[in-house]
This record gives sequence, C-alpha cells and structure tokens, in this order.
Amino acid sequence: MRVSALWFLLTAAGALLLRAHLPLALTYAVVAVTGIWLFSAQVMVYAAADRVYPAADRATGMGWVTGVGRTGAVVGPWLGGILAAGGNAQLGFVAFALAGLVGALAIGLVPVARRVGSGAASPAPAGAQTEAPAGAE
Repeated sequence: MRVSALWFLLTAAGALLLRAHLPLALTYAVVAVTGIWLFSAQVMVYAAADRVYPAADRATGMGWVTGVGRTGAVVGPWLGGILAAGGNAQLGFVAFALAGLVGALAIGLVPVARRVGSGAASPAPAGAQTEAPAGAE
C-alpha cells in the first residue's frame, strides 16, 4: 500500500508539472508517465482490497473501490471541461493533483483503519459454535 500511496503522490506531482510550459516532447513524456502512475496506483488499490476486506465482504469492498474509481473517471473530465470552458484550465491541473493527494492519503490510512477495525468483533466463521452447549456451565 505504500507503493500505491507513492504512485498517487507522483501522479499529483505530474499533474502539477503539467501546469508549466514544457517543450512538447517533455510534456508528452510527463503525460505518459503520470498516466502510468495513476493507472498502476488504481490497480494496486484493487489488489490491496484482497488484504483489507474479509472474505465475506470482499465482493462488496471491491464494488466500493471500483465505484470510487469510476466516479473519478466520470467527474474528472467533466470538472476539467468546466474549468477549461470557464477560462480556468490551469486550475484543472491543481484539481487533479488534489485528487492524487486524496488518493495517497486514503490508501495511506488503510493500515490505520485496519488496526482500528481489528478491535471490532468479527463474525464467527460458518459452522463455528458461538454459544456454550447446553449444560456446559
């Protein structure tokens, strides 16, 4: 999860770097590397869900992880278009960098959430006895 957080931070840095007026070839390189960081960070989040969610909740957890990612995929271009149409195209890079920072923070907090969540009572495995048998007092 640390690598995923780092990749999100690098994505944020790449988005901010795109605000600069770089030579065209360098701009293409920054866009390519930033896209690779973002895509691979999201894939690592999917992989981490296996260790974060218990087996009984894993499908629901993956649904949430995917839903958040897809929401960003819809809202990002919309927000970029709104900002560009309003003459604030440079703010789009800042907004995308902030999204990268939020991703890094969120995945960085997963170990903390796991520690806090591990103190909660977890359901007994299927077939496990949850009460003392009658007469075994």
